[in-house]
Amino acid sequence: MKKHIIFILLALIALVFVVAFGMTTYRYYQAIHSDDPLDPYISVEKWNATIARGDIAIDLTKPESYEIKEKDIIITRDDSLAMVVWPDHSITRLSANSRLIIERMQVANDYSKIELVATLESGKSWSNIVRTLYPDSRIEFKLPKSGTVAWVRWTVFEINLDDNYIHSVDHSVTLKNTFGNIVTLLPGEAVQADNILKKITTALDTTWISINQAKDDTYMTVRDTSLRATYSLLAWKDAAFGIWDRFVRWILSWFSVFQDISVIESIQSGITEGVAIPQTILMKWYQSFQGQDFVLERDKIRWTIITIKDTFTNGDQIIENLARGSLWDMASASGFTLQNTQAILNTYSQKTGINLDLLTNQFKKIDTNALSNESKIIYEKLFK
Repeated sequence: MKKHIIFILLALIALVFVVAFGMTTYRYYQAIHSDDPLDPYISVEKWNATIARGDIAIDLTKPESYEIKEKDIIITRDDSLAMVVWPDHSITRLSANSRLIIERMQVANDYSKIELVATLESGKSWSNIVRTLYPDSRIEFKLPKSGTVAWVRWTVFEINLDDNYIHSVDHSVTLKNTFGNIVTLLPGEAVQADNILKKITTALDTTWISINQAKDDTYMTVRDTSLRATYSLLAWKDAAFGIWDRFVRWILSWFSVFQDISVIESIQSGITEGVAIPQTILMKWYQSFQGQDFVLERDKIRWTIITIKDTFTNGDQIIENLARGSLWDMASASGFTLQNTQAILNTYSQKTGINLDLLTNQFKKIDTNALSNESKIIYEKLFK
């Protein structure tokens, strides 16, 4: 009888252990994959919309959502509003009487390559792109009536065909017309949609802008909260951290699928020497934190990339891209010092022999007569 009781107790203890271990493991698994590429979909926020898929019409009404595929045509009706959620968590909202053709939606698991291509035939769109782009990536919006192509990275911008303008809200938008002319819009700038060489300062749809900025605030706040919770869970913990969680982490460290935990711990603690950090994992988390106000965490990842760049494929090219982004911070911060970014740039300068302050000063003294008109405009806005 006692043997049976002991067996039952051991079985119960084992069951509790397995359930607790499973729940903790699943919590870590969810955190690791919380910002992974998702299945793209459209969500109807007001009235109705239609997905034209070949010979099939899929009608949706608020608050329905539905998966979207390449070659789908999104059509919104009178007084409607719909939101396209792209695989990389970027979003595009469509106003009433809009027509958007989805041409390409391909995203690598680590966001090292992103291809989002769409054609806006009518109406107006508002896009919030939450990723930066690396070589071989592209995010393009085509306007067939004017032949204009807009390509962006980590940008908020709108295309309003009803009022005939393209407007960069945050960061920059690069435009190209059928004649090969290229124009770069800096934040706040707008041009005519059918003539990108003609800039405008009035006639913007302020109601549409206000609606989307309010919705963006909500979307980015939720996203920011989620990412911070993820980072907090995965990051290195001090001695007060629970014995149980430390035990679970120790077991999970044997499995490569949970290697993100050790990577984030190493980045957060600053101990990266001798730690094998896969490029795919490191770049995935850089991409996640790049799109948010994670200045400290983002710069720790920058620093980690710099310290182990020799183990990367095209490591120097990656560092060049990151340094260029930091240099943009220096040039556009209106005198405010981004201390973490500056410290990393200084260390990078010491390692490479590149004097970034001197480089910035050289940029400021450049002979603008050698620049194209578009480059001259950008130069004057950054350095004058």
